[in-house]
Amino acid sequence: MNETPPPPLALSPAALPDAPLADALRLVALDGAPVLLASSTHSAAPPHRTDIWALPLAGRGPSGAVATIPQLLPALPRWDAAAADGGALSFVVEVAGGAVNALVRLDGASGLRTSLTAHRPFASFSGPRFVRGAGAGSLPAPSPGVPGAVSAVVDNATAVVLEAAAAGGGSVDHPIGECIDVVVLAGSPGPTAVCKRVAPGASRGGALPGTVRVSARDAAYGPAGAEDAPFGDRRVFELDADRAAGGLVIVATSAAHLLVAHRPAPGAAFRVLPVDAGGADPATFSAPCVLVTDRTVTLAVLSKARTPDARALVATWPLDPPP
Repeated sequence: MNETPPPPLALSPAALPDAPLADALRLVALDGAPVLLASSTHSAAPPHRTDIWALPLAGRGPSGAVATIPQLLPALPRWDAAAADGGALSFVVEVAGGAVNALVRLDGASGLRTSLTAHRPFASFSGPRFVRGAGAGSLPAPSPGVPGAVSAVVDNATAVVLEAAAAGGGSVDHPIGECIDVVVLAGSPGPTAVCKRVAPGASRGGALPGTVRVSARDAAYGPAGAEDAPFGDRRVFELDADRAAGGLVIVATSAAHLLVAHRPAPGAAFRVLPVDAGGADPATFSAPCVLVTDRTVTLAVLSKARTPDARALVATWPLDPPP
């Protein structure tokens, strides 16, 4: 981006077909265009289920219901989505089991349901996300082009990346370190981990407060350099991140602001960008997500989740054109 201060990122509402029940958002790229995914969990009485539906933001991509996830317990599951070859969606979902949560992958094209954590039946996994970017590793897949490695938090304390065993067996864990939420991005010369470390304070919407730390990792996901603190020691609740033309964009919710940080290249300093909430109250924000497509950044956040006033707010801005 230019050195001159950018104008505030302006959030605008996007219509959600099941807004009063919306509880989570994700952004995915389909055919090079951003598509907003939202979930609503129906938990008043069995059978419990979570529906995921799509809203194309650039006029291309699916619209309406794209997945239904049956569940035994009424908990709101955390989930992530990624595009497979051919435009199908794959999902990784947190399955509540009482004291222990498992992770499963649901592949949209085949409908196949695959356990990712059967190798550790007594550990509790939460906050699953596909590792983003090329070279992100591979889990046992029903077909070529299905997204691979998945990051998660074990026992609410330690981040790991789940990949396939060398012989094609069950998953193996690559520890990343102390985290209560994590996003991992593949890249060269190695991956980048964006971790939320626990901090004192009350939770909001089920999310504990924490501070954001960014670290380069080696090919085995071990540390490969000093950590960065894009927001200093400001406490945040939820976060997301994506690669941006060799750099990184991070979005996070805090007590009174939607925080957005941009690093134009590895080793460069992060800059926190101003956000215009468009009259909405950032104290009601949850489920932030960000996606970079064709040098355009799209971010979304949910306001007043699971209320009659629930709505998604979206902003886009271009990265500088290449020289």
